[in-house]
Amino acid sequence: MRSAQERESQRRFVQALQHEHLSCSNPGCGGPMDVADHTPHNGRIKIYEASCERCHTSEKITGKEEHQPAWDVASITLMAETHLLHDQPTCPYDDTPITFISLPNPRRKARYRLQCYYCGRHTEMNWPPREAKS
Repeated sequence: MRSAQERESQRRFVQALQHEHLSCSNPGCGGPMDVADHTPHNGRIKIYEASCERCHTSEKITGKEEHQPAWDVASITLMAETHLLHDQPTCPYDDTPITFISLPNPRRKARYRLQCYYCGRHTEMNWPPREAKS
């Protein structure tokens, strides 16, 4: 079970990830925050720097890297089916939205990287899976 502080931290991370409005967390301020993405090119978790326009407070918003347990086949399939229904799939471990990245594939088959930028879990998959082709 996560603490209230961990839940709030994860909620602010999701807001930054989805480019939503962030308010300053300082008591009595509540001003709008400018958010900048400082994630390295091949980073597995996103790193944001948020600064308040009103009180100039700076806040680092980052994921919490965890690789175990890995996603199982059922979770990956559920995330893919949710994505195909044009809904937002989420990581089964932390409920953070999953990013689907289309990968180049010379054989013209759909190949994707599924990435959770909060916990760093990721996988690659072909679509449709081999089991669906029979």
